[in-house]
Amino acid sequence: MPHVSSLIKKYEDKIDFKIVVLNKEKNFTVAEIRDKFGADVPVFFDEAIAKKCGVYSTPQAVLIDGSQKLYYRGNYNKTRYCTDASSNYAQMAIDSLLSQNYIPSFDALALKSYGCSLPKCTK
Repeated sequence: MPHVSSLIKKYEDKIDFKIVVLNKEKNFTVAEIRDKFGADVPVFFDEAIAKKCGVYSTPQAVLIDGSQKLYYRGNYNKTRYCTDASSNYAQMAIDSLLSQNYIPSFDALALKSYGCSLPKCTK
């Protein structure tokens, strides 16, 4: 969460962030989620959004460009707690999208999910 919060704070005036909550084990309110992330962003409790973006495990970052095409789907970082600045994949993808330079080519660590499977996932 601290890493996502820092991305929101850094890019909130350039990126339209949304949080999709997939944890059905606990009942969080929108206010609790916003408080956890320290951000006033839209919060959705809809697993269908993740499926449409091809997200089958969490945590994952998804970037959709201005023409509504998938630009990046992958990990925030190669380390579980986003502590390796050299593999800050989500920020690299955001910077690339904003600069309109090129779509970065990431290694398997960026693109292979390492988190928890979503409920009822068969992929």
